[in-house]
Parts: sequence; C-alpha cells; structure tokens
Amino acid sequence: TMRGGTAAAYDYARQSYLLHCAGCHLPDGSGSKVNDVPSLHGIPGHFAKVPEGRAFLTQVPGIAYSPLGNAEVAEILNWMLREYSKDTLPSDFVPFTEAEVAKLREIRPAEIFKVRAAVLARLRELGVTVEY
Repeated sequence: TMRGGTAAAYDYARQSYLLHCAGCHLPDGSGSKVNDVPSLHGIPGHFAKVPEGRAFLTQVPGIAYSPLGNAEVAEILNWMLREYSKDTLPSDFVPFTEAEVAKLREIRPAEIFKVRAAVLARLRELGVTVEY
C-alpha cells in the first residue's frame, strides 16, 4: 500500500492521522489527561511489545469503530508508532499488516479500560511501567 513511494506513504499516513485521530490525541500526539486520552509519545511503543498490547492498539474505540479500512489503519498505526514511539518500540518490531488489523479489529471489548489495565499489568510483569 505504498502510495508512490516512502515519502508519499508517510505523508498519507500523517494526513490520515490528522483527519481521524488528532481530534482526541491532538495534532502533536500529546493527548489529554483530563479526557483520559493518553499521549502517543512512548506509550504505544511499549504496547507493541506484547501481543495483547498490539491487539489493544487496534481495539481502542477510535480505531475499532472508525470508518477507515484495515489497510489504512495499519498504515496509521505504523506511522504513529514510528513517529511518536520510536524510542520505546521493541527492536524486533514487526509493522502491522492489513490482515493482522482485520483479525484483531473484529474483537471489540465492551470494557476497553479493563483491557488496557490488563496490558499495563502484563508490561509491569516484564519490568515496563507505563505512566499515563
């Protein structure tokens, strides 16, 4: 799904982020503590370290219920992780694929905050503490 090369794909993902995600996470990815919208700086990179964290990233309401196609979601997630969380991404990070997003996005947890709490607990077991 590279649209005319790396620079074009990067710009496309950035524009999609601004259109579909920045309303809550803000254009710079800083989020809003008051509204319980986490910063995208560092946190998602940690989530990408465990399978349940990868799943969570595709299941947050803004993605699970978005009109975006799975290929677009994969592009945005990969862009967001590299743009805002490159310092915390695992060294063996495998980019999201359309197929993975399609599979994980079908699961729509009723209580996403419980899912997030479970991911945070799993990361703590691995010695990674994430501060919201």
